[in-house]
Amino acid sequence: MFPANGGVLGNPPPGSHFSAHQVSTVDELRLNFWAAEPQAGMLVILYLHGNGGHAGHREKALQPFITAGYGIVLAEYRGYGGNPGMPTERGLIADARAQANWAVARWPGAPLVLWGESIGTGVAVTVATERPVAGVILDSPFTSVRQIAADAFRWAPVRLLLRHPFDSLARLPEVRAPVFVLHGERDGIVPVEQGRRMLTGAPCPAGGAFLPGVGHPALLADQGTAAQRAVLGFLARLRQQEITCPELLLLTRYPAPPAAATRRPPC
Repeated sequence: MFPANGGVLGNPPPGSHFSAHQVSTVDELRLNFWAAEPQAGMLVILYLHGNGGHAGHREKALQPFITAGYGIVLAEYRGYGGNPGMPTERGLIADARAQANWAVARWPGAPLVLWGESIGTGVAVTVATERPVAGVILDSPFTSVRQIAADAFRWAPVRLLLRHPFDSLARLPEVRAPVFVLHGERDGIVPVEQGRRMLTGAPCPAGGAFLPGVGHPALLADQGTAAQRAVLGFLARLRQQEITCPELLLLTRYPAPPAAATRRPPC
């Protein structure tokens, strides 16, 4: 499921807006990743890439978002980009948690947006169930890896054998943030119908861009600028607070207030 070798992340190329950083995970892996500073008052995007290559291969595609002023953390996983460790569903989620924590500590007060690409959508959905985020972008999302495998190998008991199911659709009702879906209609890996199901399954669906003639994943496969413009539009709506989800106020589980202390009557 995960690649054997997607190359080494290394340092950003000369002239890049990104700089190299490291973070430690809860299981004491030291991970390399890249980050670009936001302009004042702008959102920060945690970009969780897909199965192919490493995080640095997304640098050029994300340049328009840096130009627009957004901060970007190009997250890198264990077993990718020369990082130590073996990638698993649980491990990738732990890596994303560590880099989300790093972003929040680095830019306190800056709203965090999670952007998942392909397998990274499963990571993004899980992290979004655990912490407050301003929004979630899902590029070429699946309902579950288990479902993709079951559709591709109908003759095999993949639902019993699969070690990394990434059940995103089942977790989606716990996401308390606007969700935007980007998907190519010619996606030969994750059928576009799964992206549509993810959008309709979100408690706060904030729109989608389903792009004719575009493959997998949508941002990288788009030969034009339609994918970029669609995501920039969503981010602008988030930043200007044009997306409201009042129904989430009824769904969000807040901790119960502490019980009022009983006061003894005066003697």
